Amino acid sequence: MADDTLLPRRGLGFRGRIVLGFLLLLVGTQIATLAIVGVAAERAVREQLGDQLKVSERVWAQLSATSAERLQESVTGLASDFAFRAAAATQDQPTVEIALLNHGMRIDADVALLLAPGGAVRVSIGPEDDPDTERAMAPLLAEAEAHGAATGVALLDARPFLLAVVPVMAPRRVAWVAMGLHYGEALARRYRGIIGMDVAFVEDDGDHVRVLASTLPEAQTAALRLSREAAHAIAGADIDLALDGRHYAAHAFGAALVSGRQVQVMLLADLDEALAPYHRLRDQILWLAGLAVLIATALAVLVGQGIARPVQRLADAARRIGAGEYARPLPVRGRDELADLARAFNAMQREIGEREARIRFQATHDELTGLPSRGHALGVLKRKIERARQHDRNCAVLILDLDRFKEINDSLGHAYGDAVLVGVAERLRAAVRGEDLLARLGGDEFLVLLDDADAEAACERARQLAQVLETPFRLQNTQVGLDASIGVAVYPAHAGDAATLLRRADIAMYEAKQQHVRVLVYRAGDDEHHLRQVGLMGVLRHALELQQFRLLFQPKIDLPSRRVVHVEALLRWNSPQYGDVSPDEFIPLAERSGMIRAITRHVIDEALRQAAPWIADGLIEGVAVNLSPMDLVDGDLTDYVAQRLRAHDVPSRSLVLEVTEHTVMRDLEVARANMQRLRGQGVRLSIDDFGTGHSSLAQLRSLPVDEIKIDKSFVADLGNGNDDAVIVRSAIEIGHNMGLKVVAEGVEGPVSLAILESLGCDMAQGYLISRPLPADTFVAWCMRYQPGTVEA
Repeated sequence: MADDTLLPRRGLGFRGRIVLGFLLLLVGTQIATLAIVGVAAERAVREQLGDQLKVSERVWAQLSATSAERLQESVTGLASDFAFRAAAATQDQPTVEIALLNHGMRIDADVALLLAPGGAVRVSIGPEDDPDTERAMAPLLAEAEAHGAATGVALLDARPFLLAVVPVMAPRRVAWVAMGLHYGEALARRYRGIIGMDVAFVEDDGDHVRVLASTLPEAQTAALRLSREAAHAIAGADIDLALDGRHYAAHAFGAALVSGRQVQVMLLADLDEALAPYHRLRDQILWLAGLAVLIATALAVLVGQGIARPVQRLADAARRIGAGEYARPLPVRGRDELADLARAFNAMQREIGEREARIRFQATHDELTGLPSRGHALGVLKRKIERARQHDRNCAVLILDLDRFKEINDSLGHAYGDAVLVGVAERLRAAVRGEDLLARLGGDEFLVLLDDADAEAACERARQLAQVLETPFRLQNTQVGLDASIGVAVYPAHAGDAATLLRRADIAMYEAKQQHVRVLVYRAGDDEHHLRQVGLMGVLRHALELQQFRLLFQPKIDLPSRRVVHVEALLRWNSPQYGDVSPDEFIPLAERSGMIRAITRHVIDEALRQAAPWIADGLIEGVAVNLSPMDLVDGDLTDYVAQRLRAHDVPSRSLVLEVTEHTVMRDLEVARANMQRLRGQGVRLSIDDFGTGHSSLAQLRSLPVDEIKIDKSFVADLGNGNDDAVIVRSAIEIGHNMGLKVVAEGVEGPVSLAILESLGCDMAQGYLISRPLPADTFVAWCMRYQPGTVEA
């Protein structure tokens, strides 16, 4: 309405003053010139500011939507984290608090909550001791219950927060996790940095306004609180405000409705600053008009044309920006203030366009690798499933997880870890087909969506992608080797919707990791197995402190003398919830959860404690303990072993640490360094499961080991006419040629024992000699054992 009234007034004043008589030529020329410049300038500024305010309102809407979407994606990523789900399921409050705090710090969240399925607050990071939190969260929980997740605004501790609520599934819902951003100073400053004008979050408080946050200086903020005119802006009117000597164009719009109270975003454009260039231009025109009075008419026409057209172009450009068109710049002619304004307008238009493009990209892509994010990939998967349903075709999901990535992060640092992730993303990006989608789900997990692919084709593509990662990564002076576990799920064979298909591919990936295979397709029943894994992971965290682990001891005899020389300590776990759990099941879980370090140290300490009196009494010469892959890259293991040997007064040569070929070859340089430090202390080292790995003899020869153990798969069927005898003979000859003792495990029959003795094997271990025994039973067995026999 204001623009419409200015148009005829501008035309009448401009033309009327031009046709005035020469008697009033000087005054008329000055007035006309100043009126044209003043009106045109103010009109241009107000149109520009008006359009900028409208653009800023749309930017707020997009910022709010993007913030809500990114917040929900981030919270969804946390809720999908395996360790966090396990902690929530087992109500491990310290772990949950650390996860909420760390994740909240990464996304700059102001509040983080873990709620029980019924809405009760379990953990709160942010507003503390607010008894109304449960009631305030109830509407969002109801929406999340209906739609699977929810974003919205809630009033916590009398302050408004934009919150995202996502269920924590394990696989049933065990909790709700929520994170949010405060409508406060930080958000106001962030918004101001985008739109370039001052921002205030306000509420209507009768005659005045209640300022929740403001980017204005303190004096102007105080004046805003006392201003009666500000209430009209909240009511919907665009007005001018005088605040402590500064003039602002104010525009307000609703940000959120919280408990019946409307939070408003008030945009305040500094009119004094915006009009300053035009005031300078007015002074120049006035000075020129006084000097050029004789040619006032011609000058007025030239000035009118010189001002009206650029201003009109500015107005037209502002309307284009308001419509979301940023591609066409204003033509810039000359070097005067209007040209500067046109250049500044072009720069503003370009920056707003780049900012919107950047916001859109960040909302759908991972910042580190540039790959599409989980939310974007889920949307694409939904569309692929819909197309596949319409055309009766398949589509497949591959979830790829890097093995040993946590070890890289822990041993080399997060900078190396990030470099590895970038390198993996580049290799996978080069390997996927054009019609496939590659995305990063978070952490070290990547997703590949395959269009029109059945299980066989998907597995073949998965194996190709795994081979791409086989070549070690070179980072500065360090070489990092990687393996990957890939889970495969296919529509419609394994699921009919995107979320379920994604979850089942994730389950298949974890099964592949546990079974130590590269690629595994989802199988019916894996959900229940996955649920058992989640449950075991939860109780495993407390098994050590609850003393649920126990050691059994299996003797190893010297074949020439048939004396008991060593004993191997074997770990067993009896869980009240799950009964006896096989080491093949709980050891991988301990490695994945990071518990293996504490468990291994417990086994070493307990084995030395039990064996110390046996060694001192001459019952045995030494005790053997198995190490996991993660133990062999533990830089503190050597010091711990030395400490426990001293504490239990056990000679270092009486401790045998057994490692597998596969364990050593995963990171040969680090493993060799740790093994040399252990060997330097006098600890004996043994290569377990010899013959099942893929290492070369040259690599084995470079390792500081004392003995090799022939895997039981080659020993069990000796004497049955197969090729196992040839393999065992070769292994014994290789060991002796390398100056090593040779131990055969899995001896279950007298024929096998006789063959091993004839081949010159040094030691034997197996059920024929004795099953693993508790400590007291083992001592009794030793008392009954006769060296001339293999049975007590």
